[in-house]
Amino acid sequence: MALEFESNMQNLVYQMDVGAGRKIMQAVLFVLFAVALAALCTFSGFQGLKDPRALDEAQLARNLATQGRLITQCVRPLSMWRLAARSPDGSAAVRAHSDLFHPPLWPAALAGVFKLVGTPKTGVPTTDFVYGGDYVPLALNHVFTALSALWFWLIGRKLFDRRVGALSAGAFLVSDLVWRQSLVGGDLSLAMFCALGAVYAALGAVMLPAGIGPMQDQGPAWRWLVPLAVSALLTAAAFLTRYAAGSVALLIFLFIGVSRRRRPWAKASLYLAVVVLLAVPWLARNVAVSGHPFGLVFYDMLADTYLFPGDELARSIRPEMPDAGAALYAVQVKMMANLRTFTSTAFGWAGAGILLALFGAMYFHRFVRPASRTLRWCLLPAAAVLVLFAAAFGADSVRALTIFWPLAIPYGWAFFFVLLDRLQFEVRFFAAAAVSAVMFLTGLPLLLNVLPPRTGLPYPPYFHRYVGWLSTMIEPGECIVSDIPWAVAWYGGKTAVLLPKDIDGFYEIDGRYQKIALAYFTTVTRDKPWVRGLADPAAPENSWYQVFAAGRVPGNFPLTAGRFIAGSDQLLLADRPRW
Repeated sequence: MALEFESNMQNLVYQMDVGAGRKIMQAVLFVLFAVALAALCTFSGFQGLKDPRALDEAQLARNLATQGRLITQCVRPLSMWRLAARSPDGSAAVRAHSDLFHPPLWPAALAGVFKLVGTPKTGVPTTDFVYGGDYVPLALNHVFTALSALWFWLIGRKLFDRRVGALSAGAFLVSDLVWRQSLVGGDLSLAMFCALGAVYAALGAVMLPAGIGPMQDQGPAWRWLVPLAVSALLTAAAFLTRYAAGSVALLIFLFIGVSRRRRPWAKASLYLAVVVLLAVPWLARNVAVSGHPFGLVFYDMLADTYLFPGDELARSIRPEMPDAGAALYAVQVKMMANLRTFTSTAFGWAGAGILLALFGAMYFHRFVRPASRTLRWCLLPAAAVLVLFAAAFGADSVRALTIFWPLAIPYGWAFFFVLLDRLQFEVRFFAAAAVSAVMFLTGLPLLLNVLPPRTGLPYPPYFHRYVGWLSTMIEPGECIVSDIPWAVAWYGGKTAVLLPKDIDGFYEIDGRYQKIALAYFTTVTRDKPWVRGLADPAAPENSWYQVFAAGRVPGNFPLTAGRFIAGSDQLLLADRPRW
């Protein structure tokens, strides 16, 4: 018995030291580290959703979970105009309005979570500091962020070795860019997870077994076909999460095409064909509803140009669309202005730190593995395309560039170890100290951001208590206009139309499409420059300024009762006293 017990103990110690037990302990420590970072970032940097896209997608997910359809309660006049133009009788439903701006995968993933944990209550005034439903998209983002770190461990190990893989996963988890993106509560964490998974699967389809050259590649087809199909599936998922994430298809297409596999361009074309085939059903749905495979997304290129300043296009019920030449020139001017802005802000990568610098210097070094050399060069055209699209679509789109930033991490670590080997320092523990210093510098921006004080509330303009209170005034079937309709839809569960660009647009919506019961003005409108944005007769908000500030309400204006809330920050106009 003693010998058997001793043998079992020795086996247990061995397993915990070098066997399966060690891997389990490493996995547990990794999960605990990711959970601790997620909790720390949430406590220090989250007090509610404050990104319009995140709020919009959250209400889409709730509607999908409860009604089984991708319909929106945040209605834009531009969308009403488009649907009315395609309707035989020129009508456009405001309630049960089809969404034409967002791909479906993130709302679908969020809807699945809502079905598991229950949909958050809406239109109920609460004293909670943070709306409980805001934590659901946040938690799902954190989950995909942690899972993306696993991809980095696998990618680093595949391209280089276990050491680079482990350090890449760690550097990813201490990156301020990664957690700042996760705290937004939007779709980018899922898009990054799918894009990184597609890259890893492409590595499996391309990299040859050790000792086998391209002319000797006679193995079974499933060895490259299965990972190729998985890569195409994850690429399509990234595209259907965020259209900009579809740029990873160019990266993988080039990577497969210039690989050392036999008939590489045929395999690259097969990959691209599968991606397109998987995306066709969604594109066909958009064509059936709006007449365009991407819905109204490409109209955003004209937004914030000299033709449609600010958000004027989305707020226009009858936009005067320019001809192709004028539209192209306006987009070119916008792109150049945005590129100047993006360059001055380092394309949103200012917090990337020392590893990004090492990644840039890495291009002067030639790695041994062909796949490592090839992938880094394929990154450049894909990133350039994404930069150009971000410049065309506006400042919000530049955040999609963070999808490619993490791919710099394993290359930065690999080049760092090349430098260490060439320095040949004889000082003991120098390598460990240098690695620790690089890891500390990588996590320093995150450390500074989680230190007190906490970030402020998302008010102005978002405060769920105000929206919950005003939503109690709206009867089922009624509709309001607001300059933050995504927040009214998410927190209040009411159908809200984006405030038309002028009062004539309000009259057309009220008289032709849907009666308006209440108008909700926040600091989004009321804090605009007084002369340039409000009081000047040529100012974009002048017609609304006459209503909510100057007291010149037209005699036939249906909203005759008014009340200020939050001091004089916000204003309610209703068809009767509802409070």
